[in-house]
Amino acid sequence: MTKKVAFYARAASKTGEGSIEAQIERGKAVVADHGWALVASFTDVENNEALFKARPGIKLLCAYIEREQIDIVLCDVPLHVSDSRAHVARFLEELGSGGIELWSAAMAERVTLRNLPYADSGDQGKHATAPSSKNDHGIRRAGFGYKLSSAVDAAGRRIFGYRVVHPEQAEVIRRIFRMYAAGRSPRDIASALNAEGVKGPGGKPWREEAIYGNRARGTGIINNMLYVGMRQNEDKEFGGYVPALRIVSDELWHRVRQQQTNVRRRFSQSR
Repeated sequence: MTKKVAFYARAASKTGEGSIEAQIERGKAVVADHGWALVASFTDVENNEALFKARPGIKLLCAYIEREQIDIVLCDVPLHVSDSRAHVARFLEELGSGGIELWSAAMAERVTLRNLPYADSGDQGKHATAPSSKNDHGIRRAGFGYKLSSAVDAAGRRIFGYRVVHPEQAEVIRRIFRMYAAGRSPRDIASALNAEGVKGPGGKPWREEAIYGNRARGTGIINNMLYVGMRQNEDKEFGGYVPALRIVSDELWHRVRQQQTNVRRRFSQSR
């Protein structure tokens, strides 16, 4: 039986990149890809001061769920449901009690407490950066696509681990995304970059594994959600949206997700 889907979108505007309109279009693509049926859509314009259940769109969605039979609530990312992990976790429980699943179009999977992105509105937007990782010697690394900045705080002290976008590497990342979305394999992409002398992460030659990584774990160039501004903590949970760290557009990100789905489908059919 075809699953019935209600879509929820929240954004600062109704048009443009990351807008409500764009979120709904991506949601429609996911619905079509799974053979589901979109029966309703609910939206809210960003309002951080409004309580979660006080938002008009969420109120309408909850009322709809109470009177209509649906199987899935679909959102672009859980952070659009709420900036608070606690709110989303409670919403998950409420949906689950009615046999309803929460899915994320960007994550391309069902949202559960295990993979639920963490978002604390208390630190949302405070810094245009994210913590950088460390290598085995404890020296901080910015990560491919970024560079450490010499930014200082109000007292003139350097902010260690503060990173900004590295222009040249960012263009390489966008190029990899475009090449993969156009149908080129990670191996072909790596070979092309190496032939041109383009350095990979750590200044090393490109390997296909560095490009495709693991989609479920968010590893590899094409799966790194920091490139669309989604910050992760050390436990690989999402800690908020940082626009200043965005490198890839939502449109290009979703083209790559669709290509991954196409590749996986072709592989399954060939077995």
